[in-house]
Amino acid sequence: MGTDRYAYCSPLRRMDPLGKGFVSLLASVVCLCCGTAAVGLFTMLLMGGLTILWGGQKLRTFGHFMKIPLAFLAIGSLTMVVQAYPPESALLVGIPVGDMLWGVDRAGLWEGASMFCRALGVVASMYFLALTTPVVDLTQGLRRLHVPALMVELMELIYRFIFTLTDGADRIRVAQKSRLGYGSARRTIDDAGVLASMVFLRAWRQGNRVYAALESRGYTGTLATLSRDYESGRPCFLAAAGVCAAQLGMFALERWLF
Repeated sequence: MGTDRYAYCSPLRRMDPLGKGFVSLLASVVCLCCGTAAVGLFTMLLMGGLTILWGGQKLRTFGHFMKIPLAFLAIGSLTMVVQAYPPESALLVGIPVGDMLWGVDRAGLWEGASMFCRALGVVASMYFLALTTPVVDLTQGLRRLHVPALMVELMELIYRFIFTLTDGADRIRVAQKSRLGYGSARRTIDDAGVLASMVFLRAWRQGNRVYAALESRGYTGTLATLSRDYESGRPCFLAAAGVCAAQLGMFALERWLF
């Protein structure tokens, strides 16, 4: 489900999830604190290299997942780049709209590019964790960090239901198309409404069945699970130190050059 099928095939799958989480968290924090485009791009390349070479993922797989948030990042950056300015402002590109001038100046363009690059670095850092650690191991790590049990259990159930309902919705849509559904604009609206109602009813029924199954197995308010024995996370802490040193070195190099 999602990134899990890749995480289960990773050589780092049995390594302590807290160590891998520390690598991702430290790389993300340093990337955001440095606040420069160069460090953001360097972090993306560095964490991508770790995910591919150490995490055992293919370049194509990592590139596919990196493309998913690009549209959201581009839209977010665009709102920072394009702003309203007084009519006498010197802009790189501008269009007069009423009494204001909407466009892009040098500072706004640099700020938007910097935010975009930093976001890419953070996303790559998170993908290192997601593509090497299944969700069941992440929840075990959260339990060891004494995160409230209710929150962890809700995460497990919600994650499971997301993909269960998505699979059900795909099956319903295929069945509708096989019966000449979605043939016109009006038919598309009707079929989409039927699809939404069926998914809601299935979610309701499946939730009741899951709760009944839990109660029949002695559910008392907490999901008791066996903890897994993991390999030492010491290599992850060494990797985190190396990543942090490389990021700070890139930051110092950028400051020295510019």
